[in-house]
Amino acid sequence: MIGRMMALACTLALMAGAARAEMVDVDGGQIYYETCAPKKTDAQAVVLIHDGVVNSASFDDMWPILCGDFRVVRYDRRGYGKSPAAKAPYSPQEDLAAVMKVAGFDHASLVGFSFGGGLAVSYAILHPEQVDRLVISGPSLNGFQPSPAFGKAITHIMLPMVIGNMDAVAANAAKSGWVMAPGHDEARLKAQAILKASPQDLRHQMKDPIKGWPSDLPRMRDLRVPTLIMIGDHDIADNQATSGAAQALIPGSRRIVIDDAGHLMQLEHPKELADLIADFVKKGK
Repeated sequence: MIGRMMALACTLALMAGAARAEMVDVDGGQIYYETCAPKKTDAQAVVLIHDGVVNSASFDDMWPILCGDFRVVRYDRRGYGKSPAAKAPYSPQEDLAAVMKVAGFDHASLVGFSFGGGLAVSYAILHPEQVDRLVISGPSLNGFQPSPAFGKAITHIMLPMVIGNMDAVAANAAKSGWVMAPGHDEARLKAQAILKASPQDLRHQMKDPIKGWPSDLPRMRDLRVPTLIMIGDHDIADNQATSGAAQALIPGSRRIVIDDAGHLMQLEHPKELADLIADFVKKGK
């Protein structure tokens, strides 16, 4: 079974053409990014924006599927994966703009998970002419204050990081029942492997010097971008509430619940999500 899946992934990658991985200079740093494109020249553009837990390797299983139909770029935000940590205050929105520019995207559909979903919303508010469609999963919206219960849950998961025990962090996340839905051992192992390869993904977050970012909540009602909101049925109450707020605030948006899924659903259900994303983006043609 694993051999057949790998063969399929390789076939899809060949159909999409060779991927390109490079670094782009940004204000005070660099960003690692990858691009791919199918053979057809009129393919729509898609930007994948990862969450606040794991880097863009979380899209590995979705990548060859989406690359078969779209021009796609994914990147590691500062301090994640292969992108160096920020040494001075910076703007995630300006970083995203730099990635889109170097990828040759004048406009694109933005697909963001958790923090990446909040970033996609913010970018659409700032640059509506550059955003064709929005897909946001378990979005962390700027201006939405987390509950004490959420803070306690995160602290419990992250505590082993103090002694560098990433295995325990991954185990706590799996046991939480909301980071990943119960029974997704393969997804847990993937997350664990990503964190082992890039432990800085978790370590830098609390010190990340992001420039002032005003609440997006009052401005979301002005969005006129077709928006799909996804939430896992096992995700924590705060994320359920945030996804509901996004649906209420973004005019004409649609919210769907993904069965048997937690917060890291891109690792749990990569094919299902890739198909949902592809179907939604193609409606914009």
